[in-house]
Amino acid sequence: MDRFRIELSPAASRDLDDLEMGTATKVLSDLKILEENPFPRGKLIQKIKGKKTVFYRLRIDKFRVFFEIQHMKIIILKILSKKEANRFIKRF
Repeated sequence: MDRFRIELSPAASRDLDDLEMGTATKVLSDLKILEENPFPRGKLIQKIKGKKTVFYRLRIDKFRVFFEIQHMKIIILKILSKKEANRFIKRF
């Protein structure tokens, strides 16, 4: 089976740099889930509905990773705390 390729947007790279080392490591390891299947069952990944563009949210502890899928590529848009994530969704 083909694997998806993960790319960080410049904004997501900055978000990752701002995280503590342990949290950043956890986020990076959990992103590996997306390489195999960006649509797993359960509540970890949620499609963001009612917006102009289709994007998804991955829940990692107290953080939310927003991404979009283009062919076999997953583009990480932002990595935010839960509180910041609600504001981010409203802007889209």
